Amino acid sequence: MPDTDVTRGPQVGLAMPVQNLQLDGQLEAIAMPDGNLAMPWLQPAPWYQNLAKFMGLNDSQCFMLQAGQSAESSAPWQLALYFSAGGRQLNSLSNYYTPALGPQAPTHPADWLKFFTIVSEIIPAVQQVKLLPLTDGQQQQLQHLQVPGWGFHFSHYSDNWSARTASYWQQRPSQLRNTIRRKRQKLTAEGARIDISQQVTPELVAAYWQVYQHSWKPAEPNPDFINALLEQASHNHSLRLGVLWLHGRPVAAQCWLVADGVAAIYKLAQDQTFDHYSPGTVLTAALLDHVIEVDQVATIDFLTGNDHYKAQWMDNMTPLFQLQAYRLNKPAALLQFVLLRLKTRIRLWRQRIVALARTR
Repeated sequence: MPDTDVTRGPQVGLAMPVQNLQLDGQLEAIAMPDGNLAMPWLQPAPWYQNLAKFMGLNDSQCFMLQAGQSAESSAPWQLALYFSAGGRQLNSLSNYYTPALGPQAPTHPADWLKFFTIVSEIIPAVQQVKLLPLTDGQQQQLQHLQVPGWGFHFSHYSDNWSARTASYWQQRPSQLRNTIRRKRQKLTAEGARIDISQQVTPELVAAYWQVYQHSWKPAEPNPDFINALLEQASHNHSLRLGVLWLHGRPVAAQCWLVADGVAAIYKLAQDQTFDHYSPGTVLTAALLDHVIEVDQVATIDFLTGNDHYKAQWMDNMTPLFQLQAYRLNKPAALLQFVLLRLKTRIRLWRQRIVALARTR
């Protein structure tokens, strides 16, 4: 993997390995038009360095593929990628921690065409490309794109729930509003308090993990990654770390991120011992009030996951996709693509047969 730019046309090339970019001073915070910072996963650093480290990837596997603005495209783009399968597969540097493709995904069909052209010309050993998560808009752009020599297969990856903040509470179900009012009164009567902080402290981090360890959730795959995220968000003032305390004990904790007019709900946890108080529900309501009234965000984003309870809090659900692209001039990749398409068709046929049988 080269450690210097390899150029094909103006401002197109392979940047240096992800782990080394920061050392060379090339990874700087991207300011939005209003002066705010973007979400961590839309920044080149340190999100992707930490993610690469957590995923056990080395410098030779990871890099940034980028292109500058051109007559055909609307904006520069930059994707964090890594090699696997001995260099035959190219993947977006993403996993279940990742809410969006980044740092700056292509926004125009011409940009996606350029991406696959660069891969074809500069990295000829690559037989398969895997990108996730793709928004509905990105999936539609790619689905209608004709890329010579490539076959695309899309699959559902997850879902994204979001809501606008205008008249937010008026649009919530009365059952939810009544539950919040009753539970808040009960917790207040017992001396509960809520802290919402933009600065991470050892006490707050300890409180978060205490709640998490007593929650219904499985063990966190990588606590160090979450701790690094808390530090990063605290440093750039995007963190909204909420903790609800009852009788001196943290019983609910949530990590929200605020940037560019959006409040993203990243992590939630509630101590199961106190489920009957619904402290997580009350804390969510308090954080919503904070980001709407204090931060004045326009959008609440519940990020990935189609958990049923999100429908009460949010208005819009859109699917997220995974792309598997195969190089059709490579026999092994062509065979994989044909088998995958065949498997998909068989599954659809079975579903139709079952549906038909139920109507009889």
